[in-house]
Amino acid sequence: MREKRGGRDRNAQADEKAEGRRREHQKELSRMNQERGLERFAGTEGDQGGTAKKSYKRFESYKRDNQFPARVRDMIVVVDTKNSTVVLPVMGRPVPFHINTIKNASNNDEGEWSYLRINFLSPGQGVGRKDDQPFENPSAHFVRSFTFRSKDAVRMADVALQITELRKTALRREQEKKDMEDVVEQTKLIELRHRRQRLPDVFLRPSLDGKRVPGEVEIHQNGLRYQSPLRNDSRVDILFNNVKHLFFQPSAHELIVLIHVHLRNPIVIGKKKTKDVQFFREATDFQFDETGNRKRKHRYGDEEEFEAEQDERRRRAAIDKEFKSFAEKISEAGRSESVSVDIPYRKLAFPGVPNRANVLMQPSTDCLVQLTDPPFFVVAIEEIELAHMERVQFGLKNFDLVLVFKDFHRPVAHVNTIPVENLESVKDWLDSVNIPFSEGPLNLNWATILKTVVSDPHQFFLDGGWSVLAADSDAEGDGSDESDSAESEYEDSGDAANSEESSDEDSEFDGDEDASADDGGPGGSSGDDDSDGEDWDTLEKKAARRDREGGGGSADADERRPAVKKSSGSKR
Repeated sequence: MREKRGGRDRNAQADEKAEGRRREHQKELSRMNQERGLERFAGTEGDQGGTAKKSYKRFESYKRDNQFPARVRDMIVVVDTKNSTVVLPVMGRPVPFHINTIKNASNNDEGEWSYLRINFLSPGQGVGRKDDQPFENPSAHFVRSFTFRSKDAVRMADVALQITELRKTALRREQEKKDMEDVVEQTKLIELRHRRQRLPDVFLRPSLDGKRVPGEVEIHQNGLRYQSPLRNDSRVDILFNNVKHLFFQPSAHELIVLIHVHLRNPIVIGKKKTKDVQFFREATDFQFDETGNRKRKHRYGDEEEFEAEQDERRRRAAIDKEFKSFAEKISEAGRSESVSVDIPYRKLAFPGVPNRANVLMQPSTDCLVQLTDPPFFVVAIEEIELAHMERVQFGLKNFDLVLVFKDFHRPVAHVNTIPVENLESVKDWLDSVNIPFSEGPLNLNWATILKTVVSDPHQFFLDGGWSVLAADSDAEGDGSDESDSAESEYEDSGDAANSEESSDEDSEFDGDEDASADDGGPGGSSGDDDSDGEDWDTLEKKAARRDREGGGGSADADERRPAVKKSSGSKR
């Protein structure tokens, strides 16, 4: 027991030393982070209000009068879908309004009349909106709305519906244009005519339009090409100068083996832009596991199951070797662009929810990744400013990890619902890759925090920067230490009280035994040895057993009892 207790004490001391070293290292990282922030933003001015200044856009419906629709001569409301314009009759003249100047349109009926109300965008209406439209001269006079009435209710309802649909189409077109702003057109792939390195029977994610059919990946002079067997023009080219990270994930504990490419700039695959392209193959061949094949009809038992397991392991090892070799060939071909293979460490993995599903987050040499299930999660360690752990308090089974990037205009990355059992391992990993971290009991509004930082980053670091979060963590740590010390003091006082009570009881019992020993009664000398440290029930059982062994020991018992009384009376 003493050896086990000593081992536990040594382990506790080692954990305390490791925690102290980690705490000191975190203080040093926070100090260096603070100095880098002051040096980085010295003499710079932040964005006004933490938001980028938006430019004014001028919209043009028609360049000449002869481009107006012919129906405008009837002085009616005309929706020109081709030119994204609504022509309204104003003071006997057709006046065009581009759809981007219209906020909405509504229709309601009152009696025999049907009313059409068209609201326009104007200054002062964008309070609280995410995309407030700027104006060339906000102090000018603006038309807020037009209202038209007609007895043709069907016509008015149809016009309101056309304006609404045209507005939705315009918004969708603007959103698609905004999404494609960062898509960069790649240079042309230089093909190799001979000695191409190929990886056959692989699937692509995200998939191309059409059926899910495996294709092959080829290594060319300046990039990769995935070729689909369905059509010759169904292909995806990836240039080495656009590859930011290259990952190989083996099939251990997974259903697939994969090669994942994380890009610097997104490309378009299947009418959607993406920064992650993945080539994978299923590691489990289900046709070997069917119960209806010929081998299973002849014999079935433990030997066949063992043989199937051996075949499964050999097949997985062969696929892993093939994919790893091809990933190394990609790295060698892209050496001039600093392309290297990175493998996730499953031993450091922890479960979490980066999007909607609970997946396994795996650190690698340069990133924190989740490559098994889309949407994929790839965050480079060098881009992380600090990490903050939320909902870290007693009684909660999970906590959240927030990664703040060095680019403060970039939204933070969340990994939610991490089991609290992984808290120390996550801290150790963050400390090992030199990422300063902090923790707190509440979820923070990071959009507001980053808006404050971006508004004046230099002043933010002059005021202490991220030390506010670290101060909260230290305060919580001090509070826990104080509570631990209070508990230890309480336990010590309780032990002292118990020892005093036990000493009093022992002294009274020892006094009785001493008296019986002085009186010379039977069993007096052996009573000290047998009864030391025993409770009253045990002593009474022993006394009864001795009486029975003495054979009519009631007389002996009677002799002992008055002897004790006499001795005690003589002492008094």
